[in-house]
Parts: sequence; structure tokens; C-alpha cells
Amino acid sequence: MDIRSIRYFMEAARELNITRAAENLHIAQPPLSRQIHQLEEELGVELFERKKKKLQLTEVGQLLLHRGDQIVTLVEKTEDEIRAFGKGVTGTLYLGTVEGSAPKMISRWVAEFSCRYPEVQYNLWNGSSDDVISRLSKGLCDLAVIAAPYDTERWEGIPVGSEPWAALIPHDHRWPRHQGILCR
Repeated sequence: MDIRSIRYFMEAARELNITRAAENLHIAQPPLSRQIHQLEEELGVELFERKKKKLQLTEVGQLLLHRGDQIVTLVEKTEDEIRAFGKGVTGTLYLGTVEGSAPKMISRWVAEFSCRYPEVQYNLWNGSSDDVISRLSKGLCDLAVIAAPYDTERWEGIPVGSEPWAALIPHDHRWPRHQGILCR
């Protein structure tokens, strides 16, 4: 299973139509069908139920779509970091937030950070506290803003805002600590 086959599968899974997926990928339909069939053979499972030109994801297909999203995000993040290596503060900063005040706080930080570091791109993700912590644990985001309390043994937290919010980063994160980035 390679990243291209995962990307091809994900497009077909989102469209639930091989022809439209092939058009979106700018390839012909037969090679896309072959690629998905080879992926199913390699994994030993059916990823789609095929019914009269209509596709439906199987349960394992739904799992691969979910994991594929994580895999592609991690590959893109790694590629960005490698390209940016040695160029100063560049690359993509992956941010995870929970509903409420967190997105508003992050938008202020991004605006301020962008003025100082215009080469940095941002990828924002919103979910439940458990989802955000899970993404942070898996290296799929660099900074998470959640409501306190949090596991102080595992995460470095900085209290932010007037509510019990904390910005979390792993203790060993590669991004340098910058004073004044997080508004209190």
C-alpha cells in the first residue's frame, strides 16, 4: 500500500463514483479502477460494495478512509517539514481546537504569528477534546487548545484566555518557544 493508492482510494470513497473520482484526479477511469482493485487484493478485503454502477463503502473501507486521512496528513506534514528544514521558521503549523472560544483565540495568534513569520502556513482542525488530544498524541497537530484540566505529565500547557483554557504542545516539540505568541 503506497500513498498514491491511498489518495486514489480516498477520492473514490469521497465521490462514491469511479468516473468522477478519475476526473478529479486527472486520470482515466480504467487505471483508477485497476489501482483500487490492486489495493483490495493487496489488503485481502473489499473496500467497496459495487451495485449497478453505484459504490458504497464497506466497514473496512470506512476504516481505511479514516486512517487514510490521517496518513495523508502526516505525509504532507513530513514533506513540509523536510522542505522547510534549515530555512528558518517556515512550514505548516497544524492546530487543533475544541468548540467555544478556542478558534477565536487561535485566529488572533495566527494573525500575530503571520506578521512575524509570513512563510508559515496553517492547518486548522476542530473536534472534541478527546479527538484533539488524540491528534496531538499521534503527531497530527503541533498545538492544541482545549479546556482545562489536562494531563500535565504528558503535555506542556500554557493557560490562555479568561476561561480555563490551555494551549498544549508535546514537551519535545520541534517548534521553538516564542514569548508573546500566546495572548493571555
